[in-house]
Amino acid sequence: MSNAQGSEFKGAVGVGLHPFSWLAFLLALLLGTSASFGQNKAALQAQRDALEKKLATTERLLSEAASNKNDALVSLRLIDERMLLREQLINHHRAEIRSIERSMTSTDSEIRTLEGHVSALKDEYARMIQAAHKQSLAYNPWLYLFSAADFNQASIRFRMLQSYSTLRKDHVAQIESAQIDLSDNRANLVTEKSEMETALKDVRNERNALAKDRETRAGIVRDLKGKESRLRAEVKTSKAEQKRLNESIRKIIEAELAAERASSAGEFALTPEGKIVSAAFESNRASLPWPVLRGIITGKFGKQSHPTLPGITFENNGVDISTEAASSVLAVFAGNVSSVFPIPGAGETVILSHGAFRTVYSNLEGVRLKKGERIEAREKIGTVRPNNSQNVLHFEVWKVAGTSQTPQNPSAWLVKL
Repeated sequence: MSNAQGSEFKGAVGVGLHPFSWLAFLLALLLGTSASFGQNKAALQAQRDALEKKLATTERLLSEAASNKNDALVSLRLIDERMLLREQLINHHRAEIRSIERSMTSTDSEIRTLEGHVSALKDEYARMIQAAHKQSLAYNPWLYLFSAADFNQASIRFRMLQSYSTLRKDHVAQIESAQIDLSDNRANLVTEKSEMETALKDVRNERNALAKDRETRAGIVRDLKGKESRLRAEVKTSKAEQKRLNESIRKIIEAELAAERASSAGEFALTPEGKIVSAAFESNRASLPWPVLRGIITGKFGKQSHPTLPGITFENNGVDISTEAASSVLAVFAGNVSSVFPIPGAGETVILSHGAFRTVYSNLEGVRLKKGERIEAREKIGTVRPNNSQNVLHFEVWKVAGTSQTPQNPSAWLVKL
């Protein structure tokens, strides 16, 4: 190809044209940002759904407790839980607002970039058409081809016509694609503004509900303080029952371990099989399923102060889970039934063995299990026993090995709902 012919080829279809690789990279980067926001939005929605599910359970339990005036203390604990959930929901909405604000900024930036991209594509397309007209590529392409001086020049001009046609189609496709992206982003911005308004409204609604909860709580506290003498008598009885429960469970576990040591196989937790079971249980810390399908912890682990009576504390070796009437109690992990026994005031109690760990389920009724039976995870143990219209499961986790028997905080073992 001669220099003149080469210049003709470049002048017709190559001068001033860019592959737009930098724009393609920038658009890919913006799309990556959008995908990241989508993932963040999905995670926030999952958190919101979990909070609203717990809030709905608390609402139902409060409705049940409200029908019985003797459940004021349970109502107070449920109100406290509902207030905590509302505060978490408000924080969630604020995080959602911040996320939407970031997305709107990103979308606005995408729109400006796409507008510039469309404008650049149109300018480039106009220059290409002008260059083609100068060379008669667009006006009369066949005349341009047949007017070649020789076959070699005709061949070059034929390739130029092919390149011109391809470039023209590519530019039209790029302009149309960029315009579609621009339209989509403008629609996204409208959607995001609507989501922002909804999130702000949700914050206002939760703040108003939280203020009402505080008023309700203050009313319950005033009512309980007016019945302090009766409350102290009830607390004395409750503490005695709690102590009896704690001692009974500890003695049963100690007796189980003593029986294992006295057997020919020795303590199960120390055998090879027991170590495998123990490791499997421990690997599920913070991911064990709850022993009821729906519930709220209204009695926490360890030493807890009475919500209205100063100087009064309770020692809880597990957690108390308020749940709905007739709720099934399910095993949180596969194991063997090591004990089934009644406790006065606490219904039936079932202890499951998991190597160096025990799980304890108290305040049950309808238990059909027998000592030594195998039970799988999520298999039914019994039903929560109603007590003065309260439906509360007492649940414990113990680590037992050698001479040490230590109650664990079940909240650290159960999956976060």
